[in-house]
Amino acid sequence: MVNRINGFTGVLDIESTVKKLMDAEKLPLNKLKAQKQINEWQTKQYRDLNLLMEDLRKQVTDGIGLVSAFSAKSVSSSNESVVSATSKGSTSNQVNTIDEITTLATSARWTSNTVVNSGGGAVDSNAKLNTITFNGGYQLTGTQKLQFDVTTPEGATSTISIDIDGSTDSLNDVIKKINNSGVGVSAFYDTATQKMVLTNKATGTGANIKINETGAGAGTKNFMQAIGFSSDASNNLVTSSSGSDASFKINGLTTTRKSNTFTIGEVTYSLKQTSSTPTTITSSTDTDKVFDNIKSFVNKYNELIAKISEKTTQKRYRDFQPLTDEQRESMKDEQIKQWEEKAQSGLLRGDKTLNSVLNNMRSNLGNPVVGSTPSLLSSIGISTSTNYLEGGMLVIDESKLKQAIQDDPNKVANLFTQPGTDPKVTSDQGLAVRLKDTLKVAIDEIAEKAGKTYYTSQQFTLGKNLLDLDKRINRFEVRLEQIEDRYYRQFNAMEQAVQRANAQSASLMQSFGGQ
Repeated sequence: MVNRINGFTGVLDIESTVKKLMDAEKLPLNKLKAQKQINEWQTKQYRDLNLLMEDLRKQVTDGIGLVSAFSAKSVSSSNESVVSATSKGSTSNQVNTIDEITTLATSARWTSNTVVNSGGGAVDSNAKLNTITFNGGYQLTGTQKLQFDVTTPEGATSTISIDIDGSTDSLNDVIKKINNSGVGVSAFYDTATQKMVLTNKATGTGANIKINETGAGAGTKNFMQAIGFSSDASNNLVTSSSGSDASFKINGLTTTRKSNTFTIGEVTYSLKQTSSTPTTITSSTDTDKVFDNIKSFVNKYNELIAKISEKTTQKRYRDFQPLTDEQRESMKDEQIKQWEEKAQSGLLRGDKTLNSVLNNMRSNLGNPVVGSTPSLLSSIGISTSTNYLEGGMLVIDESKLKQAIQDDPNKVANLFTQPGTDPKVTSDQGLAVRLKDTLKVAIDEIAEKAGKTYYTSQQFTLGKNLLDLDKRINRFEVRLEQIEDRYYRQFNAMEQAVQRANAQSASLMQSFGGQ
């Protein structure tokens, strides 16, 4: 490292001189850094637009690209306190009548007899089991395994095994183990009546609980018998209520269901109480919901159109290059902000990929859908803005669109979702089908150019450019350091020469003076 010393003679200001020389030497480096900053800005702007395109494509895929988006139904009941209903997205409107509801579906229940100490009084449900003497003198002095074979009203049987320990578990602990087992049975203990209740979570007839207990316990009873439950010769718990199926008549047909909530056709019914008075269920197109789906798409489409149009037509201020560190230090925050707004303007001006997707999207929505009636967006109240400055944004005639939905939602759906006969031919593809493909191509092209957040720099064009610029910047910085060192060596040598000349001059003056 060169010893960088300011001149002692006062003749040369080495530091200032070298700085001025290096400022000139750094100009190519500043250009490289500016190009790197521009590439980073371009990358971010491309990615921001790609996110908007991905959002629109998702809106299309999960919204207007689905037939179900146009089959939303509103369902009304003539008596909501008796029957309520919802639609699962039927393609047709329906009118059905629940003529009568004879019984509601209920759950099977098993209720114990009283649970008491042998000396009387309520059992403390938080006390350890080995401290309690249950009916018949039963005490759980060791451990026991409770096994329940639980059969649902639908006939499916599942088994749970619960280990209980008289020295560590309480009655509440046993109840928690049953409730947390996931077998479909809930349990609780009522201190007022001193009874325990098991309830099958599913409604309907046919539910059953079979018990099987193993382990050491004092007395002649097993645990479930000791806390008051009865069982038959096959170890099936005796029910206090066997549960019931819902029995009703719909459109003159008498039928039953295991649950009070069930689906017939594409309508889900919920029975709430018995009734001998007919209840009418009417489903109709939910015009507002379908309209909102389409409007949401149009808003997202317009947002993307506006952003792409802005970026591709922005003015480029070439005199406003990215600021150097030295320039930033001499400016206020507001000045830096205003400068960089201009420096970032127009970086995507005239971009071919963006202009292409813009034109393709307009074409996708503007060309008729062969085989569909209606075949044009304008036929259902959606037209292109007449203001050319808006870049082809869509405008909705709300009354016309709602009328089209109300008249025939299936035809509106077909305009958007018609699959077409050939993936390579777009003329008979629905508008959403076309748009999804166009956006997919554009998203992939921009990702190839600007990458995505999880891409490495080697995976996209601008990233490779940035890596190359980093290498060039590093090489140039090493070169500048060498040049700066050389300047200091040269000026130090010059300084030393001046010092020697001054010394010689002083010596000569002394010699002349001595004569």
